Amino acid sequence: MDNSEYVAALGALIEKLEDEPTNGKVYAILADMAKLVNAAAEDGCAAVDALEMYLYLGSNYYSYGHYLFALEHYNKAMAALEQCGDSAADDEDLQEALEEGFVNMLDIYKNMGKKKEADKLMSIIKKVMPSSFEALTKARRGGLKDDPVEYTEAYMEILPELEAKIDAELELEGVKRSRGFCFIYWHTKAEILKRDYDIEWKSPRVLNPDVRFD
Repeated sequence: MDNSEYVAALGALIEKLEDEPTNGKVYAILADMAKLVNAAAEDGCAAVDALEMYLYLGSNYYSYGHYLFALEHYNKAMAALEQCGDSAADDEDLQEALEEGFVNMLDIYKNMGKKKEADKLMSIIKKVMPSSFEALTKARRGGLKDDPVEYTEAYMEILPELEAKIDAELELEGVKRSRGFCFIYWHTKAEILKRDYDIEWKSPRVLNPDVRFD
């Protein structure tokens, strides 16, 4: 495939993501996207293009809670960054994506207790973005509390399969996405995690009793 074909194929997958598919389908789309990006990188696409695509994948995996895959693609972005030289420095959108990626990676490493990896990343940030170093390394993802189990490799390895099972069960029960869907989704998720994987999981509702969900 030439560059224009990769761009077209990637654009089609991005459109599918923007249609707000179920979580199970999201992982399938992201897996297809990852294969496409890896193929483009192997075919010798520009390092700055590879950087942008890997940052996009890392951001999406992070958003959907698959932190293991987020790290995998963020680390590929770091490798592409080394090859970019100064070509990425003048792109404001790319710099913004990099900043987001750095904060997300530090957040994952912190929650997984990977101090060595976090320290290594901070040395990269200091080199690449010295003026933003202090702000980025102090930034933390605020908001809702997560169950720590979500940052274990055992959980992350079964996540795509888990989401597919949740999709199938909710479809079988005729559950539609509407007001209150999150409660049914969380209940189903907790049941499947315990039944099929012997994993105890607490929902955002349990961990954030002062927050109103709908």
